[in-house]
Amino acid sequence: MNNRESLDHQTFGRLSKIYIIALGAIAVFTIGAQFFIQQYLDSQIDDSRIINISGRQRMLSQKIAKEILLLSHSENRQSKKKSIQELEATIELWRTSHQILIQFNESQRKEQQGSIEIQKMFAAIAPYFQIIYQNSLEVLDLIRSETTDPQKLKPHIHAIILNEPLFLKQMDAIVFQYDKEAKQKVSSLKSIEYLLFGLIILILVFEFLLLFRPIALSIKKTISNLLSSQRKAENMANRARELKKVQEENMQELVSLTKAINQTLLYARVDEYGEIISLGERFANLLGIENDHQRNRLSDFMNLGEVQKNRLDNLITQNKGGVFNEEFEFIASSGQKIWLDITILTVYKESGVSERLVLCSDISKRKEAQNEVERLNAAQYKEKEELQKSNASQIVEAQEEERKRIAKEIHDSIGQMLTALKLNIESINLGNIEKANHRIEGLKKISEDLIQGIRIATFNLTPPELKDYGIAIALQKMAKELSKLTGKHIIFENSSNFDERFDTLIETNLYRVTQEAVNNAIKYAKSSFIVISVNHSDALLSIVINDNGIGFDIKKIPSKPTNKAEGGMGLFFMKERMNYINGRIFINSIPGEGTRVTLNYNIPKT
Repeated sequence: MNNRESLDHQTFGRLSKIYIIALGAIAVFTIGAQFFIQQYLDSQIDDSRIINISGRQRMLSQKIAKEILLLSHSENRQSKKKSIQELEATIELWRTSHQILIQFNESQRKEQQGSIEIQKMFAAIAPYFQIIYQNSLEVLDLIRSETTDPQKLKPHIHAIILNEPLFLKQMDAIVFQYDKEAKQKVSSLKSIEYLLFGLIILILVFEFLLLFRPIALSIKKTISNLLSSQRKAENMANRARELKKVQEENMQELVSLTKAINQTLLYARVDEYGEIISLGERFANLLGIENDHQRNRLSDFMNLGEVQKNRLDNLITQNKGGVFNEEFEFIASSGQKIWLDITILTVYKESGVSERLVLCSDISKRKEAQNEVERLNAAQYKEKEELQKSNASQIVEAQEEERKRIAKEIHDSIGQMLTALKLNIESINLGNIEKANHRIEGLKKISEDLIQGIRIATFNLTPPELKDYGIAIALQKMAKELSKLTGKHIIFENSSNFDERFDTLIETNLYRVTQEAVNNAIKYAKSSFIVISVNHSDALLSIVINDNGIGFDIKKIPSKPTNKAEGGMGLFFMKERMNYINGRIFINSIPGEGTRVTLNYNIPKT
C-alpha cells in the first residue's frame, strides 16, 4: 500500500514539473513576443524621421522660392552675398533630403515593405523637383556672375514659381500618405499585441483549469488502476501460455494457407509510396519478376502506358482509407496483352503505419467478350441506321413522285375543263340576253374556282422558286402566296440574309417540312398569324415557324402512328425527313399558347 502511494506521488510530482516547464515556456513566449513587438516599434522611428523630412521638404521648397524672389530684388551687396549663401545651403539641404527620401523608398521596396502608392507619388513629383532644382541653380549662377538682368532671371524665376505649388501639393500628399501608413502600421501592431496577449492569457487559464489539475488527477487514478490490474495480468500470463500453443498450431495452418494464396491469387503488398513490400508468387511469375523486387515501385514492373502508370501510382499514393477499383491493360512478361481488374485497399497496422493491399483479377476473357458485344451492337446499330435512312429515302422519293403525278393529273384534267369552259362561253347565244347573262355569271364563278385550285395545287406540289433560287426565296414565295390564298398573316423573315444553296434533296426536305408546319398551323391550329424565320451561322442553318394557334399536348401525339386515325402522321414524316438529311427538329407547343417548330441543319464545310 505504501509503495503504491509512493508511486502515485512520484508520478504526480513529475507531471507537475512538466506542466511548470510548459507554463514557463509560455511565459518565455510571452516575453519573446513583447521583445519582438518592441523591436518592431523601434523600427517605426524611421517612419517618424521620414515624415519629419517630408514635412521639411515642403517648407524648403517654399523657402527656396522666397529667397530667390528676395535675391532678384536685392540691391545691397553685403546682404546679397549672405542671401546667396543661405540659398545655396537651402538648395543643398532640399536636394539631400529628397535623395534621402528616395533612398529610403528604394530600400523599403527591396525589402518588400514599401508602399506602391508612395513610389508612384515620388515618380510624379520628380519632374517638378528637377525643374525647380535646375532653375534654382541657374538663378544662383546668374546672380553670382553679377547678372541681375530681369529678362534673364525672369524665365527661371517663372519656372520655379510655376512648379513650386505643384511640388508643394504633391509633397503634401506624400506626407499625408506617410502619416496614414505609419498610423496603419501602429494600429495593426497594437491589434496584434492585444491578440497575442489575450491568446497567451487564455492558454494559461486553459492549461491550469482544464488540463493540469484534471489530467494530473486522472493519471493518478490510472496508475492506481494499473497497479490493481497487475494481479489480473499475472492470471492472464498463464492463459497466454496456453494460447501460445494454439497460436503455433494456427501459424502452421497460416503458412500453408499463405502458400496456397501465393500460387493461386494475384496480389501485392505495397507501402504508401507504391513500393513493393511483398509479392504473390503467381503475380510475380505473371510480371516476370524473380528476385530483388522489394523497395521498387509496382508500376515499374507492369508494362503500362504512361497515363495508366501515373493513374495506378495516384490510386496507391492518394488512397486515404477507401477502396478503389479500376481496370488496367498491360503486357505480361510473355508478351500477351492482359486486362486486370485491380482493387486497392488500405491496411493499417498497430504501429499506425499504413499499407496498400493490391488485389488483381484477370478479366481478359470478359473484356474480349465485352468488346465483341460492343462491336456487334455497333454493327447492328449501323445496319439499323442505314435501313432507316433507306426507308426514309424511299418515303421521300415516293412522296415526290406522287406529288408530281398528282400535279400532272390536276393540270391536265383542269386544263381540259378550262378549255371546255371557254368553248361553252363562246357558244353562248346572245340573242337571249337574260339567259346568257345568267349563264355567264355561273361560268365566271366556276372559272375562278378552277383557276384558284390550279394555283394552289401546282404551288404546293412543285414550287419553281426552290429549284431556281434556293430555300430562302422559295420560303418567301410560299409565305406570300399562302397569305394571299388563305387570308392569314404569314410573314417571312431572313434575319441573316441567307442565300446559300444546298443539294436538291436537302432543299426539298427543308421546304417540305416547313410547308407541312405552316399547313398544320393553318388547318389544325386555327392560327391567324404565322412567322417563318431564317437564321444561320457558319455551321448551322435554323428555320423557325411560330404561330399563335390553339397549340396541342405533345405527349399525346404517338411517336410513330400506325394509321392516320391516330394523328401525328404529318409530324412523323417531318421527323423522318429531317433525320434523312441528318438534321434535327424541335417542336414546342402549349395548349392555348401556340406552337414553335425549329429546324436545324448543319451546313457542310466547303
